[in-house]
Amino acid sequence: MKLPGVVYLCFWFTGSAAAQTPPPGRTAVLQVQNGILRTREGLQAFSDLEGKYSARNASLEKLQNDINALQEQLRKRGAAMSDDAQRKVARDIDRKSKALNYQAETTRAEYEQEQADLMQSLARKFHGIVEKYAKDKDIGIVVDIGNPQTPAFWWASALDLTNDVVKAYDAAYPAAVKPEH
Repeated sequence: MKLPGVVYLCFWFTGSAAAQTPPPGRTAVLQVQNGILRTREGLQAFSDLEGKYSARNASLEKLQNDINALQEQLRKRGAAMSDDAQRKVARDIDRKSKALNYQAETTRAEYEQEQADLMQSLARKFHGIVEKYAKDKDIGIVVDIGNPQTPAFWWASALDLTNDVVKAYDAAYPAAVKPEH
C-alpha cells in the first residue's frame, strides 16, 4: 500500500514545478556597446574626447616628422658629415625617439582610461534604460549580442531592440547639442 505515498509525491513535484514557472516575457537581444555609442550623449562625449586628444596627436605626428627628417638627413648627407656631426644627429634621433615613445604611450594610456571611464558612466545609465524598457515591454531576458563572450549564435533581427533603447535613452538623457559654426 505504498501507492498513495507515490501519488502524493507526484502531486508534490507537479505543484512545486508549477510554482517555479518562469515569469512571463520574451527574449530580446541588444548590442550594448553599439547602442551606447549611438546615443546622442555617447556621440557627443566621444566626439569631445577625440577633440581633446587631437592636439596631442598632432604634437606626436610633428615629433615623428622631425625624427623622419633627421633620419633622412643622416641617410642622405651622413657620408659628407664629420663623425661628431653624425653622432650628434644620431643622439638627436635617439633622444626624440625615446620622447616620442614615452609621450605616445602616456597619451594612449590616458586616452584608454578616459574612454573606459566614459563608457562605464554611460553604461550605468544605459542599463537603467534597458531595464525599464524591458519591464515596460514584458521582456524576460535581454542578451548582449555585441559581446563576443555571449553564447548567442543566431537571433531574428526583430528581437534586436538596440534602436528602440537608443531612442529611449536619448529621450531620458538629452545631450546638449553644440551649435554648428
